[in-house]
Amino acid sequence: MKSRFHLGPHAKLWIYIVLGIILLIIAVYLLLLSIGLMERAFISTSLLSALIGFTLLSASLYLLKLSASVYAVERGQE
Repeated sequence: MKSRFHLGPHAKLWIYIVLGIILLIIAVYLLLLSIGLMERAFISTSLLSALIGFTLLSASLYLLKLSASVYAVERGQE
């Protein structure tokens, strides 16, 4: 059975880059939010926001590293 959705040769690369940048933006927002919450003495909420921010930062860096690997493999096959 043939798949309906066919991704172009560089589609995976762009998907990884876009997802990585989106996660990076969300991570930076949550880290800045945690600083704002800490100023208002919401310590536990601030720590939770910082934890989620660092987790998303790690995920975004992993996706960007993965996109670099995909680019290197695709460039080697050309």
